[in-house]
Amino acid sequence: MSSYTEHITRVLTEDHEHPGVGTVAVLTFAPPEGEEKRPATLGPRSIDAVTGAIDAALDRAEAGEVQAIALTGTGRVFLAGADLSMFADPTAVSNVEAMTRAAHALQIRVRTSSVPVLAHLNGVALGGGLEVALMADVRTAPAGLKGLGVPETSLGILPGWGGTTLLQSVVGPETAVRMILEDPARDKQVGADEALEIGLIDEIAEDLDEALDEFAALIAAHVDVDESDTDIVDPSVVEAVAAASPIPGAWAGREAPLPGVDTPEAEALLDALDAAHGSAETRRTWAARLENQGAPAVARALDLLQKLPGSTLEDALAREADALAELVRTDAAAASMYSAELLRRGKPGRRPVDGAREIQRVGVAGAGLMAAQIAAQLALGLQVPVIMRDLDEATAAKGLAAAREVIAQTAARGRIDEETATTIAAALDATTDLQQLADCDLVLEAVPEVLTIKKSVFAELEGVLAEDALLVTNTSSLSVTAMSEGLAHPERVVGLHFFNPVAKMPLVEVIHTEATDEATLATGLEVVRRLRKFAVRSADAPGFIVNRLLFRVLGGVLAPLDAGADPAEVDASLDALGLPMRPFALLDLVGLGVADHVGTVLQGELGDRFHASPGLSTMAERSAHFTERGRDAVHPPVSPTVAEVFGADGEGAADGAGAAGSEASALVGDALLERVRDGLAEEIAIMLDDGVIERPEQIDLALILGAGFPRHRGGITPYLDATGTSQRVAGRSFHGEMFTRG
Repeated sequence: MSSYTEHITRVLTEDHEHPGVGTVAVLTFAPPEGEEKRPATLGPRSIDAVTGAIDAALDRAEAGEVQAIALTGTGRVFLAGADLSMFADPTAVSNVEAMTRAAHALQIRVRTSSVPVLAHLNGVALGGGLEVALMADVRTAPAGLKGLGVPETSLGILPGWGGTTLLQSVVGPETAVRMILEDPARDKQVGADEALEIGLIDEIAEDLDEALDEFAALIAAHVDVDESDTDIVDPSVVEAVAAASPIPGAWAGREAPLPGVDTPEAEALLDALDAAHGSAETRRTWAARLENQGAPAVARALDLLQKLPGSTLEDALAREADALAELVRTDAAAASMYSAELLRRGKPGRRPVDGAREIQRVGVAGAGLMAAQIAAQLALGLQVPVIMRDLDEATAAKGLAAAREVIAQTAARGRIDEETATTIAAALDATTDLQQLADCDLVLEAVPEVLTIKKSVFAELEGVLAEDALLVTNTSSLSVTAMSEGLAHPERVVGLHFFNPVAKMPLVEVIHTEATDEATLATGLEVVRRLRKFAVRSADAPGFIVNRLLFRVLGGVLAPLDAGADPAEVDASLDALGLPMRPFALLDLVGLGVADHVGTVLQGELGDRFHASPGLSTMAERSAHFTERGRDAVHPPVSPTVAEVFGADGEGAADGAGAAGSEASALVGDALLERVRDGLAEEIAIMLDDGVIERPEQIDLALILGAGFPRHRGGITPYLDATGTSQRVAGRSFHGEMFTRG
């Protein structure tokens, strides 16, 4: 039985008389009546409504009742594409093939229609929504519009309602290949200015009336009417264009949508597919690597693009339909849709968090690199005075300069204007005087990761702050509860764990202790919301979410290394997970001193299932690196120092390495991958049972945003379910039957 409920898109139809075109059938896509805040999407009944309305307009065109057709949307949305909630229901997915046939049949019919078609992209047009717009002969959009693209390959599928076939004929091969294959992985969409530049839209038009005027001029251009000689086009122009069509009865302004064999267009398409992806691989080798990591969509899209030259439209669309039908049933599509929904639901809301206190002034205890980054984000997001305090005047001044530089860079990227940047920078200050923090509503400590130091800072702050002022810690692994011991008001303490680099990393872990009161927690969540970052709640537990699981992985890798396994083989063993970088590169990014410290803390707090590596300690002491720099390889090569330090005979495993180290054999490859998966399943089950988090979705969102865990895996818990690991190790699947095989 299906659990999917469709919100059916309406198509509002009316005739519009335009002096330069004649009678225009205007079709407006709208959400269900009474649900105007929802975007118009495409489910099974919605696509019937859309294709049916366009078919009816085409019938009228053939009968001579209308001289053109115009498509547009309502509010801020043209068409938002396929309804993603449909893909979460296994029974609803079976509708995709029929929906694809309907979309393709309409694509073919529009190609032979006798009148031109306009799509005025009044708002967002993504995926299937943009593919509907690709049916049109002319596209317009208002200046400032954002949200055009085909994100399907990031969802485990491909643009299967004509996009993979037709986009290259609109924007050219290179741009189409980039938009279909690469932009989705970068979460990149196209705005109006870029759309005009690449040919995705033909003109800027602020509303439908202006769009129809531009439409008339463009129709005239197809029969060599000089736009400078006339502002409008007589309806006879439309008839003249139609009479000149190379396809009997079809409007003559259309060009063949597919390149012929051995044509310059075909050569350009193949060149685009062979082009570089980054500095170390081509688009083809990147697609193959993704496929080996369980993400086949990019490779399938690339294959379809390669087969376009010499194809008929019907054959190309048939291949597209087959590929889409296959992909929607893959594990990668199910997991990708799940992660997309996680990200949609988890994104910062527009409404303030209920119960949050008002924040008018913020302090930051510390003025080092991390403190300066956080201070800048607090100033940008809250737009209130922010003051940093450090014991050393030089450090305070350096931190203030660094924070103001972040503001300047934000303005340089166009995210705020210069006037706003100047105002925000002026509201940033630094001091060595503790009393200058006295009137702050919230003070965040970002001092060295040493419990005694953090406790002393909190005790010092409590002596000058108002009783209801929040004390916030940015600790990445220490106990917030322990930090609060001895305070008169531990209920006002909360953790906001920012990730480095703060400006780029979208996740903040919000840590509450048993003493944290509701107003404090709500205020912490509200601060994160106003910074436009994703908040994931965690109880106070060692490592919280991301670091706890990340160091379970890194400990699992370091244990066989300490036992004498070959370093290069160890580093490559987790490639199937699809992580953005290999473990050794990640260790270098985290910093070996930090990694050694966190690993030791977690072993001390959670026991020997966390591996404290003696080899890592030695590497940190030597200020060594696990990898060597290089831009000619996807993964940086392993440094020879690793073999020297860890040794090839297991000598790196010293006393004190813990049970995980002493019992570990020198596992590599699939055996090591399985051990790491087992460890993750075990740890997640413990975290759920202990109440560190309430739902596995919190873990998945945190790892996607905080550790770059691949979206095509859905986060970690769907992957552990799909591989059977969670059932075998934890005795249960984290999502029931949702991701289990068979």
